[in-house]
Amino acid sequence: MVPAQQLEVVTRAAHYFAHHFSEQIELEVVADSIGVSAEWLDLCFDHCRGKTPFQTLQHIRLSRLFEGIAAQPQTTLDQQVQRCGLASVMAANRLFEELFGIGLAPFRRVCRRAEADRLLRQRSC
Repeated sequence: MVPAQQLEVVTRAAHYFAHHFSEQIELEVVADSIGVSAEWLDLCFDHCRGKTPFQTLQHIRLSRLFEGIAAQPQTTLDQQVQRCGLASVMAANRLFEELFGIGLAPFRRVCRRAEADRLLRQRSC
């Protein structure tokens, strides 16, 4: 069982990530902002989630990228990737494909088609 204190640290850090995902984030800054050491933060993530804080941050960024492309498929991938605090389209594409099973360009094409279909249905009504 995970101690409640460790879970609280992870929850607070994840909240920080969710609000600052587009920024460059340093583990020490996150740890300081929630009043723990970087080592303790890392240990809490390992015990509670089985992954590092950085892996959790990347997952949040990729999820926001997914949401951003789905909501605004006409925006360039470079703009979407930058908004999410990811390093490059090429690096983001590899991670995105690992997580979601589809590359950025094919996913954006699907989202564009869905958007076009929605617009067509709205005009037909």
